[in-house]
Amino acid sequence: AMKEAYETVTELTGDNGMGAMAVVNCGHTGRHGAFADAAAERGFLTICTGGGNRKDHAMVAPHGGAKGVLPTNPWTIGIPGGDRGPVVMDFATGKIAGGWNYAARSAGALLPEGCVIDKDGHPTRDPEDYFNGGAILPMGGHKGYALSLMAEMIGEAMLGPSSPECNWFLLAIDTRRFREAGAMQAAAEDILNDLRSCPPLPGFDRVEVPGERERAHKEQSDGVIAVPEETWQQVLDLSRDVKGM
Repeated sequence: AMKEAYETVTELTGDNGMGAMAVVNCGHTGRHGAFADAAAERGFLTICTGGGNRKDHAMVAPHGGAKGVLPTNPWTIGIPGGDRGPVVMDFATGKIAGGWNYAARSAGALLPEGCVIDKDGHPTRDPEDYFNGGAILPMGGHKGYALSLMAEMIGEAMLGPSSPECNWFLLAIDTRRFREAGAMQAAAEDILNDLRSCPPLPGFDRVEVPGERERAHKEQSDGVIAVPEETWQQVLDLSRDVKGM
């Protein structure tokens, strides 16, 4: 649904250079960053956020709160970039996405420090504590909480009622209405080169630009996706169940 939405909203820019639309009552949408990247390759700035499923997915505690109230309400922004392609941010407003808890549990691994609290509000790295009444903390403290709240206001208050997954608001702007594509690319490359040339802190190899790590990983993986053994077994079990229906 969201792949088609991104394609449609860019078509809606038409004569005035701007388009907006909502997608409601849909299931899991996949990674928005891929759709934003494709739109940016065609010259469009896209901004997307969603919310509206807090009754079923109260996963993230508000800043200062001790239990999950909000979903992980993501934000995605993509814009044409420099010589290496678009600049794309695509992240949940929790310190981690909800899927991290499932992945850590399946792998028998610990969660990163400072991302999750247990049912009593104490910091924890054990994914089981999350599933037993814990919550994800908002990224960036009060700032991430505010972004999550705005997404929920858009997704439920404006686009509601709430849905099984999220209600999404999507905005597209044709950047060529503001600046010629070549000039924008040159200016973007100048900005990005300043960032890349910044000396890294101890513990960092380099300063990265949002979207470049994912693009490099895609090129290096050559179409191969690593799946944990337990997850793959669940896929096989589900396949057998479906075939037996």
